[in-house]
Amino acid sequence: MQLSYSALGIFKSCPRCFWLDRNKKFKRPEGIRSSFPVGVDKILKKKLGSYRDSLPPILANCPQLKGFQLYSGPDLQSMRNWKTNPYSMKDEKGNTIVGAFDDLLFNPATLEYATLDYKTKGNAADQAYCELYYQSQIDIYTRFLELGKLKVAKFGVLLYFWPVEKEGELISFQQQAFFLTPNTAAAEKLFKDAITCLEGPMPKVSLDCEYCKYGLLYPREEEK
Repeated sequence: MQLSYSALGIFKSCPRCFWLDRNKKFKRPEGIRSSFPVGVDKILKKKLGSYRDSLPPILANCPQLKGFQLYSGPDLQSMRNWKTNPYSMKDEKGNTIVGAFDDLLFNPATLEYATLDYKTKGNAADQAYCELYYQSQIDIYTRFLELGKLKVAKFGVLLYFWPVEKEGELISFQQQAFFLTPNTAAAEKLFKDAITCLEGPMPKVSLDCEYCKYGLLYPREEEK
């Protein structure tokens, strides 16, 4: 079984939806996706290219990043594609979690690596929001690095952008770096729990899940 971080996100929100998606190929309905985050990601990767082996101002002003720089190794491009990324998690049964890095930070003096991920939001982000929604991502991607025999830093970084009003401009963006402490043991547990879910019976309906509520109104033939 091959899983992604997004698949684990479904597991965290509703084990039943996750089980149906992976075991029965019953996917959650998808609405229209915004292309805005993809556009921001593309521009950032291009702009940050000029800061390789250094740091952009927003990160250079962070005391936690003293000695760090944007990673410039020849394997960066392959790490940005989940199909070619050499780093993943695999259990003894051959189940795998794959993913792609937005970017990496590297300290040439200590040989430490830290994951750096770009995020966008419609309004201001804060530390609690980042930890609630993206702690497991930092955990998993840091575990990727550990399993690749790389020395990891005691943090992962989310670089957030959100729109703000600014006099003289129609629209502008605020940016801020948030630091999360990786818990790679939690990444392993999440992986194990997800596989255990898939190997067991279909979980019960979650009344906190809007998709499950919809299914109660319009049950599939298999569930009647």
